[in-house]
Amino acid sequence: MSHRRESGAVPPWVVPEPSPRKRTSQSVIHQEDTQTSRLSNDHRRVSGPDTAEEKRKSLASGETHENQRFQSQNQYLHIIGGEIVNNDCMQKANLLIENGKILFVGKRLDVPKNIPTIDASDLLIMPGGIDIGTYIQNDMFDFDENDYASTIKEALLGGTTTLVDTVICPRGRLPVDILCRQKNRTKNCKLWCNIVYRVGLLEINDAILDQFELLVKQHDVNSFLFFVSGHEETNRSEGISLSGLKRALLKCRQIGALALIRNVAAWSSTDSPVFDSNTSSETSEKKTTELTMQLAEVSNCPVVLTSPSNPAAVEETVRFRRQLPPVHVQVTCTPGVLLPTLVNGRQYPSQFLPYLTAGDIMAVSSDQAGTNRPMGSARLGAVGQRLVAVWEAGVPSGWLDPTAFVSVVSANAARYTGLYPCKGRISPGSDADLVLWPSNSLTQAGTGRPTMVLLRGHVMAREGKLADCSTEVGPYITVDGSPQETNEPQPSGEVLKTQPFPMTVYSAVLATDRLRRRYPTSTGTEAWSMKVLTGELDPCIPTAGTVTESEPQGTSLPAVGPVTTVPKPSEPSESFGVRMVHGHRDLHASGFSLSGAQVDDNRPQRSGIRTSQPPGGQSRNPLW
Repeated sequence: MSHRRESGAVPPWVVPEPSPRKRTSQSVIHQEDTQTSRLSNDHRRVSGPDTAEEKRKSLASGETHENQRFQSQNQYLHIIGGEIVNNDCMQKANLLIENGKILFVGKRLDVPKNIPTIDASDLLIMPGGIDIGTYIQNDMFDFDENDYASTIKEALLGGTTTLVDTVICPRGRLPVDILCRQKNRTKNCKLWCNIVYRVGLLEINDAILDQFELLVKQHDVNSFLFFVSGHEETNRSEGISLSGLKRALLKCRQIGALALIRNVAAWSSTDSPVFDSNTSSETSEKKTTELTMQLAEVSNCPVVLTSPSNPAAVEETVRFRRQLPPVHVQVTCTPGVLLPTLVNGRQYPSQFLPYLTAGDIMAVSSDQAGTNRPMGSARLGAVGQRLVAVWEAGVPSGWLDPTAFVSVVSANAARYTGLYPCKGRISPGSDADLVLWPSNSLTQAGTGRPTMVLLRGHVMAREGKLADCSTEVGPYITVDGSPQETNEPQPSGEVLKTQPFPMTVYSAVLATDRLRRRYPTSTGTEAWSMKVLTGELDPCIPTAGTVTESEPQGTSLPAVGPVTTVPKPSEPSESFGVRMVHGHRDLHASGFSLSGAQVDDNRPQRSGIRTSQPPGGQSRNPLW
């Protein structure tokens, strides 16, 4: 009997599996109906056709549901053809907005059909402006509900979608009571843009310090403004003393708040009737800034110096920020200091523009004080002219590029208020607070202005006016190519909540804490040197009066002059940054120094043995 099998024959030990039956279209439809019934109660998934009958028709016709993840009840807006500008990049891309949030950013987006579309060709798409310093509603100014609403509307028309309003607490009052009264007073006001509250203080005492934690945890305040006088003891008409500021900075660091500091001398009577108008000299403001930075260094609290009047104060903050360990301090200025100055009939460029270009000034605030200004909001630097003033001062002349412009008017302010990246950035998940800006204003001075302003995906302003049903001004909103009339915008702003310890600021502060624990010795204001961190030892200098161990006492030369004794160097401790293990040297720690000194120079060297024999003993090989 032959054991050879024919080609292709199945061995007898292999059991063939039954072939699966070919499923019919009816079974496929039945399975999909079952899955639809299982997912009908899951609101996190977006279903396609609503009924099984529509699914059968679609499967029979061969249609694919590419837009089944888009729900018809949501509000969409598609912006095409624009150039998106963030604080770190620029790119040509389209935007898809869903319910006030940016859903997608890209060139080829899968969008639902029949949705409103804006053609943003030849336009820059930037995040909405954030004004980090305003003083609109305070007891020192007459408050009127209509004036307050009109001031906020002017901010929106100028491209600002978020205001950080400072509520100043008068002397002898508690900040919680003042803040609650201001919130109740503006509860029924029309908010055309978002509002973030901050508390400003003119004095520091135990009762006020006890309310800091209450303001942060229950009233959503994560920043405080301190008016500093720069003296140890102050009169009642001046601001906070240095001793009171130190207590306030330590408290802010403990609860995770941000401290803003403003010099009383810079807060003149033209901006506030609280202080006297005796403006100090440049030297006095520089000295006050230096003392303030020293307190910030001790407390390791993030500090923002607001609206300095001369560049010397900015230079002081730069010096402290670049020392090791660094002092976390930033500077804000007003648009007015960016203008050219006129001296003896000659025009000179602003001294603040180089600091703005180098990033030493992180944001530009309007410092809008009250609503009943004598010159109104038409003055340069007001809340409605902030973006235009910064653009005209820096971008056409080349001091700023569009990304730097976004940084100083929006992104950096969002970082220091804890709103980034929901505010101050265009990315998926961010709020659709946008400003459309003409791209030809990059080189043509006098043409920079907001073309369109969007708040949570709704068109609010066009060409400096509220958007109405007219389609003759600004970009068109089209649906399948046909213009669509827009509804009259309504106030849709809200009061934003801020959290303590924003990681956009406190991540660097916590890193500095680790650096200080690693190197307890303060490095001061000098540059980084390994001598300071490793504790370089001075070499031993022998004198004529000392007797070494290798010389006998009888042959020693007589000392000339008084005999001096060289003190024995002390043992290096671990506080110098060199980790020593008993009996070993830590080779991972750097001990390099230009003088050649080592940490164990004070220890006796091991005695060596000289020998003429090679390793392994004497060699008798005649070949070598």
